[in-house]
Amino acid sequence: MQKSQSAPFLCPKASKVGSSTGFRVVSGNIMALPHGRRNNMEAPVRFDARSEYQHHFREIPHCYASMDRKPLMPYHPHATRSRLAVEDAPVPMKNASAIEFRDLHCVHNRRFVTTHKNDFTGEGVDLRGNPGMIAESTRVQRFLRAK
Repeated sequence: MQKSQSAPFLCPKASKVGSSTGFRVVSGNIMALPHGRRNNMEAPVRFDARSEYQHHFREIPHCYASMDRKPLMPYHPHATRSRLAVEDAPVPMKNASAIEFRDLHCVHNRRFVTTHKNDFTGEGVDLRGNPGMIAESTRVQRFLRAK
């Protein structure tokens, strides 16, 4: 085997994109020399064994923005440690009455029914042009609806 320095006319000193450290001539063929292994590599990332659901819905301590000694955690725009403090919900008294007073004559079943919902019958468009015939059929429909 010959190093690339011994045959400079056959091989360039280094590759154009930096993908190899040099070249060698093996049996008449030019072969690239790969980069060596790094000795200062960090330990590989360990498997976390938590699902995405478990990661986002884990038990977290109660935190708010002005709290002293908040636990450190990675940045997230909706993190509880960045929110303002919220007061607790009021606890109902144990002796409180559960009686509701209602007006017997007030019925809220059809409270939000519009005029369109009341008068819509689902019939097609009336193509008659005679106003007397339209008025007569409208009078009959109102009489039947009033019954």
